[in-house]
Parts: sequence; structure tokens; C-alpha cells
Amino acid sequence: MGAAARWLAPVSRVARSLGSGRRELAIALGAYGAYSLVRGVFGGSLAEGEANAASLIDVERRLGIFVEPDVQRFFVDNHLGMPFWNMFYPASQVIVLPLTLFLVYRFRRDAYPFIRNMAILSWCAGLVWYSLQPVAPPRLAGVATDTVTHQTFFDLDSPLIRAFYNPVAAMPSLHVGMAPVVAWALWRLTTRWYTRGLGLMYPLLVATAIVVTGNHYLLDIVGGLAVVIPAALFAWMLRDPAGVAGPQVVGSGPARGGLAGRELS
Repeated sequence: MGAAARWLAPVSRVARSLGSGRRELAIALGAYGAYSLVRGVFGGSLAEGEANAASLIDVERRLGIFVEPDVQRFFVDNHLGMPFWNMFYPASQVIVLPLTLFLVYRFRRDAYPFIRNMAILSWCAGLVWYSLQPVAPPRLAGVATDTVTHQTFFDLDSPLIRAFYNPVAAMPSLHVGMAPVVAWALWRLTTRWYTRGLGLMYPLLVATAIVVTGNHYLLDIVGGLAVVIPAALFAWMLRDPAGVAGPQVVGSGPARGGLAGRELS
């Protein structure tokens, strides 16, 4: 334990650092840009993704949870808000998550290094998984329809999107994996009952969106949590390598006061 603490100490000092808004924005954009680019280039072939998807579907059938086609059909046939789900699926990752990181930096600056480190660790772990086990989503495995592309302006198969988007990266689902970050922010940064209620519901909303749009399997949800939970634990260790001091506020941002640490009404 002592050797591990000594090894983590210098890493922890860097991980706990908090710089200016420009520095943190550059880190966030650089990390997510690298994650998207590497995921798009080194994610495996469609043939590999389809083969792995078939294996995953077999596992779900044996478990009795292969319901994705039926769930999507139920939502489409009964007009259960598909325009919302189709827009929410990309927005949750490219709008809601970055906005959440900004709000945490702005209003709960002491918590930002932990959230930032957890996201980066999750993206790195996800890249390894995508490379070792590319999985085609239901919409490409022939078991579901690509409702996002067909019903919105967001074409998941366009050359521009494909440059930053790996079509065979269904497992794990980091949409769901990162959803608790948004839920935590809504709970901690707001005081109204409906925004806190939305925070509690947010992971379920994301899980619904990824399934009904044909982009993920139920087991992808488990995979996302299997990536993010260890990342969160390791990010917490980086805050305090000895595991005893608890949360710390370290950084070069503005002094705590003013907006930092305040809640949104």
C-alpha cells in the first residue's frame, strides 16, 4: 500500500491541479478530440463489429434480454416521442456533457478535477475496449433501424461524422457511463425539485435513448458502467493517494467565493 501511494503521489499532484478556464478548455477539447479521432481510426472493421455483435446478441438471447428490436418497434409504432429520442441521443454527448463540465468548473470548482480525470480515464479505457472488441450497434447488425439518420439532420453515416465516429463502438456505452456525471451535477448544482428530479431520471433517459434509436444493446449499458465505475474509483484515489484525506481543493483557478461553489437556483 505504501509503495502504491508513493507511485501515485506525483501523478496525483498533476491530476489534482486546476488551471485557468483556457487551460481546462484546452485539456477537455484535446482529450475528447483525441478520443474521437483514435476511436474513429483504430476501432476495427465493420466485419469484425458484425461478428462480435452476433456473439453479443447470442449472449443476450441466452440471458433472455434480447429485447432491443421489440423496444424500438414499440416506441416507433406507438409514437412515443421518437423525434425527442433521436435528437437527445447525439445531444446528450455533444451538448449536455460538455455543458455539464463547464457548469461544474464554474460553480463547483473543487469537484472539477475529479470529474475531468474520471472522464479522461473512461475515454482511455473505452478506446482500449473498442480496439479489442469492436461491436456493431443494432442498427448496423440488421436488428434495428437507424432512426437518428432517417429522422434528423444528424447523419451517422456521413463522411464528416465517420471521421470522428467509430460505427462499431457500441460496447461499452459511454453515453450511459457518463450519464451519472450529469445526474450528479443537476443534483448538486440546483435546488429546485424538478431539476433534481431530472437529475435522478437522466441516466434512465439516456439508457432509453441509446436503445430505442438502435445504437446500443442492453449489455452495452453494463459495459459502460463497468468502465466508468473503476475510472471513478481511480480518479478518487488520485485526489488522495493514501485514501484517507478525502476531497481536496487544489488548483490555480480563482479563489473560492463569488460564483465558485454556489448553486444554481
